[in-house]
Amino acid sequence: MKRRQPQMASPARAKSNSAAAPAKRMAKSEKAPFDLRRSFFSVVLWGLGIVNVLLIGSSVRNHFATGSEHTMISDTAEVVEPNTVLKIEVLNGCGVDGVARKFADYLKKQGFDPVNVTNYGSQNIPRTAIIDRTSNGLVNGRKVAQSLSLTDDYVVYQASPERMVAVSVIIGQDYKGIQLAPK
Repeated sequence: MKRRQPQMASPARAKSNSAAAPAKRMAKSEKAPFDLRRSFFSVVLWGLGIVNVLLIGSSVRNHFATGSEHTMISDTAEVVEPNTVLKIEVLNGCGVDGVARKFADYLKKQGFDPVNVTNYGSQNIPRTAIIDRTSNGLVNGRKVAQSLSLTDDYVVYQASPERMVAVSVIIGQDYKGIQLAPK
């Protein structure tokens, strides 16, 4: 039996093999260097994303009922003394500056006590709403609606023990149609 001698590669062949082999080895073992800037931006973007999710969640939570406000319907009406000054809040839900203050001033002249005048959580409420917070017979809400020359279909009952007012008035985008006539 003859022994076979290993063949030597030609110089051209040897160069191409030797150059290719180390390049492949370098590509497998070579890792991209750590890029602090790219990592920092990734962390910042994730952080901003989480903040956005929290803000959106908070906004949605504030826009809808807080969970402690329960709509109740009852046939019994609460008797309200005629000389009691009703504490009310006037909330701007139309997005026009000064509208809530204008309505609050008018309602004060009508004998109500506007203890809170501010913006509502949403600024695009299409229709004015009067929310009776204390009399499930809508007695207090109807008084406010009557002073604004609004019908009873603007009034709803929604108990809210944490609010210290008898009625909440949310001024909607229909505010121009509400006539504020002097008493």
